Amino acid sequence: MRRVGITFLAALAAVSVVSVSANPLPSTTQLTSSQPTGTKKCHVNPTPFVIPSLQEWDGGSGNWRLNANTRIVVDPSFANGGALDADNTFMRNPSNLKQYAANFQADISEVTGVNVEVVVSSTYGANDIFLTLGADSTDPELNIEGYLLDITRKGISIQGVTSRGAFWGTRSVLQMLILADERGYALPHGHARDFPNYNERKFMQDIARKPIPMSDLHEYATLSSFYKFNTLHHHYNDNPGMRVKSIMPDWQKEYAGFRLRTENPEYSMYASNDTSYTKQDMREFQDFIKARGLDLIPEIDTPAHSLCFTKFHPDWSIQNDTARGDWLDLGNPEVQPFLEGLWSEFIDWFDSREVSIGADEYDATKGDLARKFVNSMHDYFATNFNRSIRMWGSDVRLPGSIEINKNIHTDHWDWTYSSPVDLVKRGHKVSNLNAPDSYLVPRTLSYEDFIDSRKIYNLWEPWVFDIFDKTNTSRNLSPTEPLLTGGGLGNWNDFLSESVTRVELFDRVSRALDVFGEKLWAGAKSSDHISYDKWAPLAKKLRENIPGITLRRRPQTKGQFVMSYDFENGVTDASGNAYDAKLQNGATIVEAGEGHGRAAQLTPDSYISTPVDAISYPYAVAMWIKPSGDQQPNAVILESEDGRVLISNNTSPTVIFEQDGNQYNTQVILPPGQWSHLAFSADTQQTTVFFNMRRVATVQYYNPRWDVLANSTMLITAPLSTIGSAKGNSMSGLVDGFVVLDRASYGGEMAFLGKRYADALP
Repeated sequence: MRRVGITFLAALAAVSVVSVSANPLPSTTQLTSSQPTGTKKCHVNPTPFVIPSLQEWDGGSGNWRLNANTRIVVDPSFANGGALDADNTFMRNPSNLKQYAANFQADISEVTGVNVEVVVSSTYGANDIFLTLGADSTDPELNIEGYLLDITRKGISIQGVTSRGAFWGTRSVLQMLILADERGYALPHGHARDFPNYNERKFMQDIARKPIPMSDLHEYATLSSFYKFNTLHHHYNDNPGMRVKSIMPDWQKEYAGFRLRTENPEYSMYASNDTSYTKQDMREFQDFIKARGLDLIPEIDTPAHSLCFTKFHPDWSIQNDTARGDWLDLGNPEVQPFLEGLWSEFIDWFDSREVSIGADEYDATKGDLARKFVNSMHDYFATNFNRSIRMWGSDVRLPGSIEINKNIHTDHWDWTYSSPVDLVKRGHKVSNLNAPDSYLVPRTLSYEDFIDSRKIYNLWEPWVFDIFDKTNTSRNLSPTEPLLTGGGLGNWNDFLSESVTRVELFDRVSRALDVFGEKLWAGAKSSDHISYDKWAPLAKKLRENIPGITLRRRPQTKGQFVMSYDFENGVTDASGNAYDAKLQNGATIVEAGEGHGRAAQLTPDSYISTPVDAISYPYAVAMWIKPSGDQQPNAVILESEDGRVLISNNTSPTVIFEQDGNQYNTQVILPPGQWSHLAFSADTQQTTVFFNMRRVATVQYYNPRWDVLANSTMLITAPLSTIGSAKGNSMSGLVDGFVVLDRASYGGEMAFLGKRYADALP
């Protein structure tokens, strides 16, 4: 293609209606909150901005600067852990200072490019970061996760009550470094005394109805840890919302997820074929999260939400048409022994001292039977495994005379199912996941599709169960209620995998965890001192620079053009980013004629590889394409780990988007043997498809669930790893003028991208 090149890109940038510039870095004054604590003195360093906010800060004067001589020094007295570590987590065998230091080392390297050394020594120098224990464990505020942070001309010292507390100190220093990039990684001298207001700071995730690869779970753990969450809660089994059998006679055909895969044939049949985890997977995952300060609460949800079992054993479901097909019949003598055996099979997979049995949304006519069940499960776990259990708040919807054992920890989620005030009065420990405030449910009509961060920042607290009536003691707990363990964010994927892509889901969660992390640790301290409008842009910068995160899918770029291949000089990138591609397995550059100059030619076995895997919204991708008349079924135009753009030949050469194994039809037909201009662009609302420079479709999926029955727009992650496929199923034909922008585009601009060859259109 002779018409692109740098000159064309510069021209497009100049005339583009959508003006794009790099986000300006915050000024030094933006990097601090407005009201530091401590005694006022001359030239005092204001409180550094971190999430969650530091509880106390006494600012000094001057700065400490990261440099090539910086080391992470681990105190040998506590390198392998402290005396209080083992008894103060949900998990057995918690991590120690050496393991935390190794992660801190990798994080600093990724954020700053400085390769710091980890050493074990009782002495440290002015350039060093010293990790130790010994902070006052009798201090009722500092508690087991608190730490002391000193930044002075003698170096940085982080002293925790426990190893986990010291690790939280490294998260604060890491965030300071991220926000100090424009100042040469200079951190302000001062002293912090920091501690969480609540012991449980939890991210709960429904991984049953959305298949989530283990690699993604690692990134969610990294994200949670960055904001000092200390607990993950994984919901391993579920199904779509069910109706009673008389209305849903084909209930056994509905999707049911169970994510644990054992080799024991007695239980292996229940594991989901799309995604499931082995014992080794869970071992490696728990080792990974421990080294990031996290515990794991595993949940197998019964006796409701149990279609993964009742579809194999329909006689175990309640045998009447007014019951749901996913309700196990607790009156069936085979059911409870099965559930006890199921837990016995999997309990040794987990290090947690506490597990969740779910126990919500069951048949309200069987209240005492359900109460008896949860009490017996409490006794079963205590007697056989020396473990405690928790459940979702359900007592209001399960009326009966049997009192639920007060040693069962309750996750409150809905006032129509339980009252946190009544639970506390009866002696139950309570965690706050009250819906809708703490519920993130993509594409929902009933809960939050995106969490309203401003509302959470300004109004929510772990003790608040009614944000619009916070002073009502019948609707909220006291901030100092000892039975209130904390709270968190719950992500439910009610509408199954096709309703949201992996990248969309991660984006939603990452936009919510920072504000919940803030309020779970520091409460109203931050919102009392810094407005949301000042907090949000700094939170955004932190969110976009978390080390270890790839699911953002935002490649680095010097300008609005991410990649541009005109194929006149082979597969050299003309964007200025040096994302040069490679011709693979017989792909060639040929003279295309028809005004196109040179173009790339693909066969089913050949492809072009690029150094960019994918890009998430906002973006635009455009290309000229001339498919041959002979295509394999689902021939690949573009491909990456996240999905593919295909030519489906089921009835006609239609463009199909595939994400996470789900396909979305665009109704766009690519005529064989003819040049066509194909483009697609995503903003925060939708993915728009352009054909021959005209907007022709948006990518949608139809939600067939009984309470929705509507189309929803999808945000496709653009696959860029290969033009064609490395798996031997590439489209046959020519590709030219391949351009990727890091912003959304529109019809007029698509015409500008393609107009040079308008005379080649049919």
